[in-house]
Amino acid sequence: MSDKKELFLVLIICFVGFIIWKIYYTSYEKSYTIGEVVRKATGLKSGTVIKFEFYYQGRKIEGGTGMGDYSVRVGDRYVIEFSKEKLDLSEALLYYPVPDTVEIKVPWEGWAEVPKELKQYRRKRMEIFGFYDLLFGD
Repeated sequence: MSDKKELFLVLIICFVGFIIWKIYYTSYEKSYTIGEVVRKATGLKSGTVIKFEFYYQGRKIEGGTGMGDYSVRVGDRYVIEFSKEKLDLSEALLYYPVPDTVEIKVPWEGWAEVPKELKQYRRKRMEIFGFYDLLFGD
C-alpha cells in the first residue's frame, strides 16, 4: 500500500473513531459544576493531561482532560461537564475558567447548563488550531 493510501486510511479511521466517541459521549445527560486542577501529567506520546477534582452530591470525583493549547496551572478552577449516569465520564471545559474572585454556589445536583454568571468568562476555544468557534459556533 502506498504512503498516501496509508495516510488516507489512518485519517478515515481517526475521523470515524472521533464520530463514534462523540455519539457515545453525547448520549449521556450532562450536568455542570466547578472543578479544580490538582496536577499535570505528561505522557510520552499523549501530551499534557490535567487531573482535576469536582464534587457531585457530596462525593469527590477525579477526572482528566488533555490540556491542548490552553495555559493551565495547578489550582485553577474550570467548569466541568460530567455525566450523571457515569461519573467517570467528565471533561474540564478549559475555555470556561472560573476566576478566584467569583464566588458561586454549586447546586447539589450541579447545573443543567453553564450559568450566566460564568458564561461571561468564556475564552476562545483552541481546538482545530483555534478555528473551533469559527466552524461550530458556541
